[in-house]
Amino acid sequence: MIVKLRLRTFNTNRESLMKVNFYKIFLICYLFAFYKGNAQEHKFSINGFFDLEAEVSNKDASGKIWTFDQHHLNIITNYLIDDHFRVSSEIEWEHGPLFSSSLSTGNIYLAKAFLEYKHSDALLIRAGKFLSPFGIYNEKHDATPTYLSSFLPQSIYGNQEQSFGGKGRLFAKHSTGIQLLGNLYWDNMSLKYHVYLSNGRGPNENEKDNNSNKGVGWRVVFSPMGQELSIGNSFYSDRNGNAGNTLQSTIGFDVEYNSGDAHIEAEYFIPKIEKVDEKGIPNGKYRTVNGYYVLGAYTFLERITPFIRFEQFDSDIDFENNSETITTIGINYSISSSVFLKAETQLYRFQNQLLEKYELFVTSIAVAF
Repeated sequence: MIVKLRLRTFNTNRESLMKVNFYKIFLICYLFAFYKGNAQEHKFSINGFFDLEAEVSNKDASGKIWTFDQHHLNIITNYLIDDHFRVSSEIEWEHGPLFSSSLSTGNIYLAKAFLEYKHSDALLIRAGKFLSPFGIYNEKHDATPTYLSSFLPQSIYGNQEQSFGGKGRLFAKHSTGIQLLGNLYWDNMSLKYHVYLSNGRGPNENEKDNNSNKGVGWRVVFSPMGQELSIGNSFYSDRNGNAGNTLQSTIGFDVEYNSGDAHIEAEYFIPKIEKVDEKGIPNGKYRTVNGYYVLGAYTFLERITPFIRFEQFDSDIDFENNSETITTIGINYSISSSVFLKAETQLYRFQNQLLEKYELFVTSIAVAF
């Protein structure tokens, strides 16, 4: 997947100025938060991550132009109210946003903002906007210092074809609602769980649900051998208000295995997407999708980690000639515990012979702070 800078022109100067003011307000808020955090270090913390990418492909004329992308700058705050309550937030500046009276580039948005109550390790409650617990990576979302590659596996975390012809992720990246979570321990085993209820996806999902159906989901991770092996199951379902209120349900399975310097992980998911009739109304019939990836990696000298990942996605298992694969060969070099250099080549191949294969090369630097 080639990441491109998004360009959007506003219709009025007033709308552009509102965006500029939004940007300035959050800068002021975080400067204030940083000052306050120095005075109350035991209560307030601020951190985040940054990355810069460079990429080129042979897909088309546009892709053959080397491109730099200042992809992410995320600021994460946590404020401990007392032994039981905390407030957590995250603001993302994506693709170096710039707003003026004539154009808008990039994006600024609230990735999460929730109040958390901790009764014990076994029971926590979150209320607000949070990253949907789905699969290995959705809660890590754009935090590139936490994973080996520059881009997440597109077979699971990419934007795929929806019923009405547009594209989107096949489960909610963010949810606004309430979540129960916790960790249970016995001997050398553990079980981590999440259960949540949300507005589901829609044009204004953080403020108002545009249909009577709620988004529901869960995630459980069982670790029978300490940190060596983890087995996960995820589920999400809603009537997608961004896709004609079609009912969409996705179940996923994942596994991670660590042995010394070796790491293996895999994910598999099966979305079911309701179809629409010629008038764009959900008709109760479904398209079944599947996708998976397998990744293997080995770390040398505690810093250098080459990896290979193979992934496949089929947009409709009832029809032939529509699947695609991506093979990624890359290396991750840890300059320090917080700074990472990455380089990878992605090979895109299509079952449909009318679609031309192509390659994408990406290199990036990712920093956690």
